Amino acid sequence: MPDWATPAFTGLKDSNWSNYGIPYEIGLYNFAASQHEHQIEKLCTVLGTTLAGVVSHEDRIAVNYLCSRPDVDTHHIGCVGLSGGGARAALLQATHPYMQATVVVAMMASYAEMLHRDVTRHTWLFFPKGWSRFGDWPDLAACRAPSPLMVQYNLDDELFAREAMQAAHLRLSQHYAAAGCVDAYQGEFYAGPHKFDLAMQESAFKWLAIRLKGVGD
Repeated sequence: MPDWATPAFTGLKDSNWSNYGIPYEIGLYNFAASQHEHQIEKLCTVLGTTLAGVVSHEDRIAVNYLCSRPDVDTHHIGCVGLSGGGARAALLQATHPYMQATVVVAMMASYAEMLHRDVTRHTWLFFPKGWSRFGDWPDLAACRAPSPLMVQYNLDDELFAREAMQAAHLRLSQHYAAAGCVDAYQGEFYAGPHKFDLAMQESAFKWLAIRLKGVGD
């Protein structure tokens, strides 16, 4: 942990994370990590790229390695991600043609409805520099429609307003309707906070199994 992190975190008026059931050490780590992410994004900007671009590139390398293995069926590859992993799943869905089905969990919202409340809570992965001049986050996730996409939303997610999630769901539905394959997108809304619980996992893995079965056969 860097020397500046502890006093900076401790000095915050709202730094008593224990009031929210979050152990001090976890709160300290998350605070330091959030500050480091700003530094990484600055470095990426100087290098002419973005954190989202670098992470997406690394994930594509991982998929390419997976596809190079003789024990992997390259016609049946999917991915699933929660929260920050959901951002990575959305980026991978958008940028890798081998993604045959993708599940994004608790990481889908429309920028306009987030602007005045939720932007500061999120990773730079969710805001690729310059992207908002061309489209919204759901547009990025749906850019390979009709490639199958499931998004799971938590109605009481503390990181997203309901209207931001509902707007994203509507936009995704419109993209898949325009692509002539409404059924290739499935949005699911669950009660509760930011999570990927057993019921959500069962639904996601069942959907992936159905979508990937027979692809490329």
